Amino acid sequence: MKTSILKKQKHKLAANRNPWVFSGSVYGFDTVPENGEAVRVEDFDRNFIAYGFFSSESAITLRLFSWDENEDFDSVFERRIEDSLNARKVFIHDDTDGYRLMFSESDFLPGYVADCYAGHISLQVNTASAVKYLPQMKEALIKTLNPLSIYVRPAEELLKKEKIRFPEHCLHGETPESIIIKENGLKISASPMSGQKTGYYFDQRENRLAVAAYAHGRSVLDCFCYTGGFSMNCAVKGAKQIISADSSADALNNLKTNFAMNSLTEPETVKADIFEYLRHRQNDTAQHGIVILDPPKLAKSQQDVDSALRAYKDLNMLGMKKVEKNGILASFSCSGRVKREDFIKSVSWAAKDAGKNIRIIENLSQAKDHPISPFFPESEYLKGIIAIVS
Repeated sequence: MKTSILKKQKHKLAANRNPWVFSGSVYGFDTVPENGEAVRVEDFDRNFIAYGFFSSESAITLRLFSWDENEDFDSVFERRIEDSLNARKVFIHDDTDGYRLMFSESDFLPGYVADCYAGHISLQVNTASAVKYLPQMKEALIKTLNPLSIYVRPAEELLKKEKIRFPEHCLHGETPESIIIKENGLKISASPMSGQKTGYYFDQRENRLAVAAYAHGRSVLDCFCYTGGFSMNCAVKGAKQIISADSSADALNNLKTNFAMNSLTEPETVKADIFEYLRHRQNDTAQHGIVILDPPKLAKSQQDVDSALRAYKDLNMLGMKKVEKNGILASFSCSGRVKREDFIKSVSWAAKDAGKNIRIIENLSQAKDHPISPFFPESEYLKGIIAIVS
């Protein structure tokens, strides 16, 4: 295995198990590796630190995956999948058969995100190494899980940051356009081939239950509802009225299918740009017992953070104004670059501008199958609050 050598005093983060090594910390290589190749990583004095995957294009030159010098690379993919699966068995129960199996750096296999859909696997490749070692990943998934199918999709950053064009395709078996999964006992139609990201947002599983716990007898406005995860859970808990709003007609059609499959009364649906919809709604006097704000990622890079915080402030101000007195605001940010404290600060600014007081009663994060690595703070990307608005 080829070796990467780090600069003097640039090894400490890597030695402390942070998996990202940026180009400015790399001194050189004994032999230049291929793009995506696994390499041995040493400090400037040639002491072993870790094994990692090399990228010739990304600012993240090395993504570390093992700090065990005796790691057997030939079996690392199979072992990582087994470890990840065993960790999920602790909290994934019979009422759920859709979940995240592999969460990249948090599961010590950078470049791969794998979701299970009732026996089918949706696999997202994010890096040059994920493409290079895809045959090994495929073999390990088949040997460990024997899935009905594996469908592989490129992440947006694969082309943008790694300069690799990769066509999505079925890697194993036959993946249907729509798969019926179970989540919290509800039937959900998911689309690994055409849905957003890997097909469905598993990261809000526990948060859907947390918000729905306040829904009984309340009117619910679910903004950025996608295929209805929050809306359905609120319906099950006895919400008296639900308005589900999203910019995607396909998502709203899928929402209606999901409600019908679960014999739930179909909510009122609104297809609109949510920011514009909420601005328009300032002209009416109707308010809601719960307003849910779950926007897509608003900060895709560090340069976007300031504008994202302004957008969160505006969105939450508009949303708060539609919450009845002592009603509930459930607000989320999935922008990993936005820190929790800054997100909460933007919500506080929104409350001030809206002339409201808020009391945060729950702090929320990503679902358990999206584990957070203490060595890698960037793995905590989803943050949310449940607050009482008065």
